[in-house]
Amino acid sequence: MTAVSAELLPTRVGKVQVRRGGTGSPLVYLHSAMGEGEGLALFDALAGSFALVAPVFPGFGESEGIEQIDDMEDATFHLLDVLDTLGLDAPAVVGTSLGGWMAAELATRYPDRVGRLVLVNPAGLYIQGAEIKDIFGRGPDEMAEDLFADQSQPMAVMMKAFAQMDQADVTFEMVAPQYQMLAAVARLGWDPYLHDPKLRKRLHRVTAPTLVVRGAQDTLIPAAHAETYVSEIPGARLETVEGAAHLLPIEKPAELAALVGSFCA
Repeated sequence: MTAVSAELLPTRVGKVQVRRGGTGSPLVYLHSAMGEGEGLALFDALAGSFALVAPVFPGFGESEGIEQIDDMEDATFHLLDVLDTLGLDAPAVVGTSLGGWMAAELATRYPDRVGRLVLVNPAGLYIQGAEIKDIFGRGPDEMAEDLFADQSQPMAVMMKAFAQMDQADVTFEMVAPQYQMLAAVARLGWDPYLHDPKLRKRLHRVTAPTLVVRGAQDTLIPAAHAETYVSEIPGARLETVEGAAHLLPIEKPAELAALVGSFCA
């Protein structure tokens, strides 16, 4: 197994945490609003075939500078700065949910900076009648139903157990990381809610070969979103993974790694 380690990278907004591992052609992974990364089996699998780079967005983990990012445009320029600092010209970019939205913004604004594009259950679009469910006002037990197809998955079990705890036993230290992440996501996707009204009409600008991957049981972002990305990005194709919901990288890491490996090799 290839080791994945973390380091702090100086950027214009402050130090940001970056997980790296493996050798080969560069592949950048952009995480979702859940901030997945620590101990993620997907990273170990990808680092076996690629030089994996997984920056942690400001406001998540140990990354600084969220106060300097007001919207997705700022986030896109921050991502561009990270790529420049790491000397990555046109890596393959894989993004999940919020990270998929960020990857799509990068690929529309700077198509020459993305070698290949993989969007996993991507946010970023508004489709009337197929709106993205709320992530800010619902409890962890409700969210678990949308995030995981298998409700016995350890994280789903933990989320439901947390919801059943006596609130008197919930300490600030227990909830602070989650509030910190939601505050960071809110800076990008509070209003408009998790989308860029201009993104859809810009998707034709994407020149990177594009794969859209959807968890078949994802009930947080309806299927129409993945289908729209595929229809609007020239040459894009769709793969559906059974037995996975929104957090596909956690539920089906081997299946996703195989799809990414085959597409980006």
